[in-house]
Amino acid sequence: MSSGQPPVLQALAEQLGGKIEWAAELPDGSGAAIMSMPLPKDHWIYAEGDNEPPAPWRIGCGVERKKMADEIRAAAKFAIRACTMHGKEMDFDPDAMVQTLIVGLLGYWTEDGFSHVMP
Repeated sequence: MSSGQPPVLQALAEQLGGKIEWAAELPDGSGAAIMSMPLPKDHWIYAEGDNEPPAPWRIGCGVERKKMADEIRAAAKFAIRACTMHGKEMDFDPDAMVQTLIVGLLGYWTEDGFSHVMP
């Protein structure tokens, strides 16, 4: 792959509206590539609708919430490091994503985990 990319790889990038970021031929004759491409217009990230977190483990306030949040935060940081090549491919605010993940799993930091104020 030293003199440009194989036609099949270029065709794939063109069909997906993507860009080949890196490609290499491996010692065994196979190859590897990294390509960036836009998300499809119907991707879930663009969906409109309910913004209440799913909170499958809603627990509200307390010591157990802090313990779970610390464990989830550690796992999310690991995932972000892995997905961003240790911060070399940064395209979002990882701290905001981690905090939103915690809210999405545990609910809001309120007595019952819901966003409304209890009377």
